[in-house]
Amino acid sequence: MSKARLESLEAILVFSVPLLFAIPLYVKGFLTEASGNYVLYTIYITCSILLTRYNGRSLVDIGLTRRGLIPSLGNSVILVVAFSVSRFIVTGLKLSPDVSSWETVTYNLFYWSLSGFGQEILFRGLIMFSFNRWKGWKVGLLVSTVLFGLIHLYYYSMSGIFLVSIIGGLWGWIALKTRNIVGTAIAHSLFNFLFSFMLVS
Repeated sequence: MSKARLESLEAILVFSVPLLFAIPLYVKGFLTEASGNYVLYTIYITCSILLTRYNGRSLVDIGLTRRGLIPSLGNSVILVVAFSVSRFIVTGLKLSPDVSSWETVTYNLFYWSLSGFGQEILFRGLIMFSFNRWKGWKVGLLVSTVLFGLIHLYYYSMSGIFLVSIIGGLWGWIALKTRNIVGTAIAHSLFNFLFSFMLVS
């Protein structure tokens, strides 16, 4: 088995094994949405970095680098702004009443930043770049986008998952072009914070 193929399969295991353990804990009530996400994304971040180092790769190989940060961040923020404007026009967003509490704002900023960074390092950093080395960029982008959509099954309807998958695919494209996931992680965290807490329709 080639090294690139093995790394791709390991990346899928990093995604699926924690999820398979977490789902029954959700169902039985041992994990709430918040505690489950803290646990899951902490595992994803830690395992992605450890697996990358274990395979003798630099963190640059999964896009954790300053190189390409400005185009990665700039294009990713443009995507967030474009989505914000279109969603505002369609649904008439307004500020959430929960924004009045500074404690709630800081908690949600950390919470949604963790999920944004965790998803980027796993789906774009580890999975997409692993499959890119094994099967090329098209397969890498497709696999990471499909898995990114699947992890949102709990939160969205099918149309919502389709939209989230498109956004994930665009972030994947930006990461492929810039070889940087730091910018997409910052924008992803901002996106999560805005649309999961700050703004309501």
